[in-house]
Amino acid sequence: MRWLALIALAGCGDNVTDKLAACSFEATVQDRKAIGEAAPYVPDVFDEAQLKTSLAARRQAAWQVVGKVVAPVPLADLPGTVPAWATWYARDDFERVFEHLFRALTPEERHARAPIDAQAGLAWNPTALDSLSDWPEQRYLDYLAQFQTQDQIQGIGGINRVGYSPGAMAHLITSYARQDACRIGSDPPAYADEGVRAGTPVAQTEDVAVDACQWRTLGPYLAGAAPVTVTTDGGELFVRRGAPPSVDDRCGTSCTVDGDGPIYVAVAAGEPTEAHVTIDYLAQDVADPACLDGAMPRDAVLVKADWQRVLGDPLATFDTSPDRMHERLAGDATWTPDGSANPGDADIYTVQLPTGQVFRLPALHIMTKELDHWLWITLWWSPSPDGDFGADRPALPGVWRNYKMCVVADYLDQGEPSWCSNPYLELGAGNAGTNCIGCHQHGGTALLPEDILAGAHHGTTRVRNNFFTDYLWAIKGGRGEELSAVVQAELDYWDAADPK
Repeated sequence: MRWLALIALAGCGDNVTDKLAACSFEATVQDRKAIGEAAPYVPDVFDEAQLKTSLAARRQAAWQVVGKVVAPVPLADLPGTVPAWATWYARDDFERVFEHLFRALTPEERHARAPIDAQAGLAWNPTALDSLSDWPEQRYLDYLAQFQTQDQIQGIGGINRVGYSPGAMAHLITSYARQDACRIGSDPPAYADEGVRAGTPVAQTEDVAVDACQWRTLGPYLAGAAPVTVTTDGGELFVRRGAPPSVDDRCGTSCTVDGDGPIYVAVAAGEPTEAHVTIDYLAQDVADPACLDGAMPRDAVLVKADWQRVLGDPLATFDTSPDRMHERLAGDATWTPDGSANPGDADIYTVQLPTGQVFRLPALHIMTKELDHWLWITLWWSPSPDGDFGADRPALPGVWRNYKMCVVADYLDQGEPSWCSNPYLELGAGNAGTNCIGCHQHGGTALLPEDILAGAHHGTTRVRNNFFTDYLWAIKGGRGEELSAVVQAELDYWDAADPK
């Protein structure tokens, strides 16, 4: 596996139990005033082809992104700093800004789903408190006075699980009408042949062990409008477009079929055989996500945080050395703890909420739209941060020196399924063998993590060409975030209240 080179150098599906289901610790309107406007994210222009083929280039780019995401940023009304991502917007901000903007429209404009100015709404957001009669200046000053220590200051925004950069939040707000239509309509098909963008050649490989007289089916491979060539160095091939093949689709050791649809491949042999199969095709993806006003912009970034409350119990730790990872992934690909530690606030990112509760951050997912199919980065805390996945880490501020990192830029790496999994976020059997992008391709669907993990290669390979939420679970299907539910509730209310 290519990831072993990384260890020498140095998901699917967020199947996290909602430990905070009974509580809501979002950024309140008073928090947003104290924080101010979210820190902007300035995207880089990366060579996408290089990131897909060079592990070193990919990791260098990922650490560059991490540096910007965790860079210390001053707050508007409090001393000290917080990481840039901790100033970003949450579901609470989305609801407040969208409702403010939509209610400012005339009834006719609301019925017509008129455009709204997301940038103006985000600029208004930090001042929203000023119009609330139950928040006089002294009450706000008393609120600020309780934030004394750095941990308390870091707790000013609560412990939101999902954060959105300004570019991401603005696009989501602007796309409110499409979000609503997306929520109340049926899901677009997984494969579509219209409105696709220019294709990218793909050479996907499969290593298949075939027993005597066994039939092994592979795929689907989502091929664009170009011929598909399949070859094998063992056994015989059976290939069909649109459905799994039958014996009538026999084509020897090399065959070419029409693309423009899902391609299925079967390998059979009369005796035990090790076959290396290569599928060459053109990947053509739908350019316009149905749930958004165009693809997310290049400055769009989402973060997903794993918060664990500090109650005196130690934190599980995971050995990511080459030998242990070989053992882990050769088995059931499950993250099993290898030890425990009890890091203090000088060693791990820690927040104290106004309630007095203390939480630490073992893991942080980062997805950035600097690539068409996003760049997928994940950080996890380690008691031995300078080995394997942390060996190439540049100088980072404060506690971030104690986090390791993996990254993927595509479903495949040198023709094989890519790998990037976080021990604190990817739970359950098979989830240690995942890659984030494979799960998020299904964003907006009703699929459960276990459904996705049951797919080939733990659900890591591409089985869609129609990413109708641009890979986001947050629009719908996110089991908790559901931004489209906020939109639908507001639109339904005004559709009933406004004069016809």
